[in-house]
Amino acid sequence: MKRVLACLTAALLVLGITACGGAPEEKQPQDDSQPEKVTITYLSRYTNPEVPRHKYYLDKLEEFRTQNPDIIVEDISISDADSYKSSLRSAVATGTLPTVYICSDAFPHLDWAKNGVMQDLTSLIEAENWTGPTDPDIFSSFSFPRDGLDGIYGIPNAVVNSPVYVNTKLLAEYSLETPETWEDVLVMAETLRAADPTIIPFCLPAKSSADLGRFFSELVVRMYGLEFRDKVIAHEVKWTDPELTNALKVFQEYIDLGVFGPDAITSDTEPGIAAFGEGRVAMLFAASYFWDRFNSFDFADEINCVNFPYFQDAPENKDIWFATTSEGFCVSAKPGTPEYDAAGRLLNFMLGAETLSGYANEIAKGGIYPLEVDFDMSLASTPMRTFMDGYAGRSGITDNITAYMNNSNVMGVTNTELQGLFVGQSYETVAQSLQNQYDEIFGG
Repeated sequence: MKRVLACLTAALLVLGITACGGAPEEKQPQDDSQPEKVTITYLSRYTNPEVPRHKYYLDKLEEFRTQNPDIIVEDISISDADSYKSSLRSAVATGTLPTVYICSDAFPHLDWAKNGVMQDLTSLIEAENWTGPTDPDIFSSFSFPRDGLDGIYGIPNAVVNSPVYVNTKLLAEYSLETPETWEDVLVMAETLRAADPTIIPFCLPAKSSADLGRFFSELVVRMYGLEFRDKVIAHEVKWTDPELTNALKVFQEYIDLGVFGPDAITSDTEPGIAAFGEGRVAMLFAASYFWDRFNSFDFADEINCVNFPYFQDAPENKDIWFATTSEGFCVSAKPGTPEYDAAGRLLNFMLGAETLSGYANEIAKGGIYPLEVDFDMSLASTPMRTFMDGYAGRSGITDNITAYMNNSNVMGVTNTELQGLFVGQSYETVAQSLQNQYDEIFGG
């Protein structure tokens, strides 16, 4: 007891001396074992844990947080496409960009790269610890050497395709084979409409302007090929010229014949997929984001994933597939800052070999791009296997035609005008309106 009192008295004396300024306050040594935390914001489209694809990346984000306690990731993701676009455009306008964000071809990649909205990610990709994609072709939408700009400004986590999902079970009920040409599609549509008007022969979610734009680009390429596409990109062909006017005319004929169902303009992608799962859609045009949805249907073994139909008089174009890498992860933080380094660690995790291989095996049930992964094809789901078999035989690929034009307005203008075909505008009116607006954008 005496020893305790003596120690306490000594301690009080020290405190008293210090309080009176008789001795300098002794500084406590800093604990360098706890690294300083950095906060970054993260804007993706993964928000719904009920959707397997979303849940996978949500879980991966939480795993990253656990493994990197020195990085605080504020998830500000938005699922709805239009809300996402509006939010990102607003952030650019106000200078409140997320640190890490997904950027699609709806935004002006080149302009944003030039103006610092996207930062150069070359140092991340060339680092020894990088396990994500490295093939230069993967970065074609986010690198601009032809424009005199060095660097890579975005990293895709997938190659997006727009295949056609086919309910072979439904077709078999009406003694129909999977259509390969548009002539076959018209026969199928007539048969199904006569048997049951509630069935949608070929679901095109025309309310989704992105789906509509991809569809029309594919239609044009199937009719005229890649060389013609390149002439359109170079503005050597006008919308009022015979070829594009004819493509619009054919499209309008399909609409009028009911190929896409009676209410295609009010149909969005998610309701279209739901209708397919309910057995009310024979063929569905949708992006390849949705492997998990088709794999989960109870008739998944009877779903084939095939290429866009071609035309009997243009068989040379039948093996061209839609493929784009124009949606990727971008970083707004400047190189050399703690936020840039933290963003790099997040990208290395979310786009690394382990994450993408896990997605291929757990969710997609098949090979995934842009990263080559080890996958046992005997384990592939029928939708994924049939897609991989077809895509392996491609003779060429195409993106949305407007994606090649390096203009932030042209895609929205084009897709909006195409929607006019579904609400009574004539193909001649749409052609002229499109040409007028292209003349304003590019100089006629």
